[in-house]
Amino acid sequence: MAYIEIKTKKNIYPGEAKKLIAKGSVIGVLTTGKISPDAKKLFDEANIAWAENIPEKEFMESEAQEEG
Repeated sequence: MAYIEIKTKKNIYPGEAKKLIAKGSVIGVLTTGKISPDAKKLFDEANIAWAENIPEKEFMESEAQEEG
């Protein structure tokens, strides 16, 4: 099953990117931290969408909207 990986307070470097790519089912990565240029390149080559610097409050608001 395809899913989006969410990392909070975490920067993503190539080693972590390779682990996520190796899972084979990750279609996107979101992080409240930064993604290194090399990790972005790996995600791009693996056709994995990515977003960085997402404010943590965005996750909290989304969770509240789903429950309400």
